[in-house]
Amino acid sequence: MVTMKNTINYEPLGNHIVVEMPNVEKETASGIIKSERMLKEEADKRDGHAKVVAVSQDVKTVKVGDTVIPKGQGFAVMVDEIEYFQMNMYDVLGVVHPSKKLRVNQPA
Repeated sequence: MVTMKNTINYEPLGNHIVVEMPNVEKETASGIIKSERMLKEEADKRDGHAKVVAVSQDVKTVKVGDTVIPKGQGFAVMVDEIEYFQMNMYDVLGVVHPSKKLRVNQPA
């Protein structure tokens, strides 16, 4: 099994992973700048996909670079002045696999 090195200078312990959540846009599509309160509310409600940036040695089901769907955000971890989220593997609902295009052989 090939293991990838953590992409950040941090190694979680136990059954934990560290993820990078998607950014919250500071401006709406129509150009309206969001207030700090709106940004905080959106950041607190973030869900969906998150990129795995660090994995403990005990975790075997996901690897660095995987995209996961977390149940929540986990605990905020600041590494090199960047905010990441550490969570238990039990808080991961699933792993998103890249889609493969179906190739159908056409009769000659």
